[in-house]
Amino acid sequence: MSKRRKSIRRNAGRMASLLAALAPLCVTTAHAEDTKVYGDVSAAFSWNTQNTLKDNLLGSNVDTKGKLSMARFTLKLNVDSTINDSISWAGKFRLVKDASTSYMRQLEKLGADTAGHNDLSRWYSEGEIRELYVDYKPTSDVLLRVGKQQVVWGESDFFQAMDMVHGYDFTWRSFLEPANEDLRKPSVMANLTVQIPELNGKIQALVRPGSWNRDDTIGNTFDLRGGRWANQPLKGIDFLTITPYNYRVEGADAQKDTWGLRWSGIANEINYSLSYLKTFNPVPVLSMSSDAGPLFGAPVVVPTGAVPFDGRAPSGIAGEVLYPEISLFGLTASGYSEWADAVFSGEAAFIRDFAYNHGQTSLWSAVLGGPGYDGVKRKNVVRSMLRMDKTLGFTQSLLGTEKPAFFSVQLFDTWIRDFKSDEDLVQLVGFGQRSKEHSSLITFIFEGSYSNGTVVPSIVAGRDLSYGGGFIVPSVSFQFGKDWRLKLEYDHFLTRGERTPANNNVESNTGLFGYFANNNQFYAKVTYQF
Repeated sequence: MSKRRKSIRRNAGRMASLLAALAPLCVTTAHAEDTKVYGDVSAAFSWNTQNTLKDNLLGSNVDTKGKLSMARFTLKLNVDSTINDSISWAGKFRLVKDASTSYMRQLEKLGADTAGHNDLSRWYSEGEIRELYVDYKPTSDVLLRVGKQQVVWGESDFFQAMDMVHGYDFTWRSFLEPANEDLRKPSVMANLTVQIPELNGKIQALVRPGSWNRDDTIGNTFDLRGGRWANQPLKGIDFLTITPYNYRVEGADAQKDTWGLRWSGIANEINYSLSYLKTFNPVPVLSMSSDAGPLFGAPVVVPTGAVPFDGRAPSGIAGEVLYPEISLFGLTASGYSEWADAVFSGEAAFIRDFAYNHGQTSLWSAVLGGPGYDGVKRKNVVRSMLRMDKTLGFTQSLLGTEKPAFFSVQLFDTWIRDFKSDEDLVQLVGFGQRSKEHSSLITFIFEGSYSNGTVVPSIVAGRDLSYGGGFIVPSVSFQFGKDWRLKLEYDHFLTRGERTPANNNVESNTGLFGYFANNNQFYAKVTYQF
């Protein structure tokens, strides 16, 4: 039996034990007073509008422009049940089949000599219990939720400063999926909320037992297997064959219990919160071996100049992927401004020991093509966001919208404390863009409404103010009756400094949107709700 299957079976047993332990709370009522079953079925497709394999590191004479890159079929089933005034439970289940397209088979063929798998569609497909928890409310001011669940902290829609209770899965549709609840990795935890009316607020405490959760629920997961969302120009290359995940490293152990505490309240019509969270680095880092002998089959030790994360030999041939522990102190605030007729929101998070890869002098930088392989440095970081949400009345006369259009602008900033340029902190391993002391990004959302809200066009756009590049995503959503939904979307990346063979595949200006070069696409999703 595979380790993954053993882990799933073990944690399923723990979930069953947890719910069994809570069952005595329900004995006062033999049947559910109110049970609701609902969900949806969807089919999502995307087509390349560019040749995604242009300038690929492995080379390719196949033009992938116009090819179907995704055919993803999803069933979601939700159950909400009320036992009595104090007890209720809920379950959310998801079954996904990601079809094997000719485009994915081309990626598998391209990486046949390096990939440790030959079935990307199986990797993208899944069947899982997304959430399964029991709510116990002994009084009107106390709620205890125990089981697999999602907890959302923060105010932002895009790049999370505060929303780090869970990791995110970006493997199947990186960056573009707006439904965060479909990307978060739910966790088994105890979640206690106590209302304190005298102080116009509430306190929330979270405890996540590490041993009750699968290891891979921590941190953000990106496409490191060379699939459709591998960074340009790395499609077809499975890095996990030489640098696998390691979730059991001192200082980066997924089995370690984590927790959080949050106070939220209202003061002078301002909603605010203060929080502390012990969690894991959202972005994975590489710990590389100080010995390159195993990779080259050398009979003697070949020093690489790399310093492993904890001083021990990594588990992979070249290294391992880690999520080090971090601590986060955060605050949020939001309120309505009458003079601007808008809602302003903000959040800031001080993150202690945020992990970065660094350097460009190790042997790995030459062998694997890019900087960042020298080791891992820990830095204190401040992440912040400011947002304005406003309705625009002039769109009714100018654009014929049935009501004022919605407009939102968000400004994000990352500030590396005690910044030193000679530390050579990189944005991403293997890409040459060095981190700056401050890096900022701005995003915009514009959304209109027609035909009683059944036709909703929107434009989402953003610009990287520090490293260049951006994106623009126009879309239109349709509602047919009460059950059917259709969304059509075009995803366009404004790239800068992408890697090419001409620059030896190491480009010093490749930042976030350079990773998405040659990935423009058309997207369509049809959903039936029941």
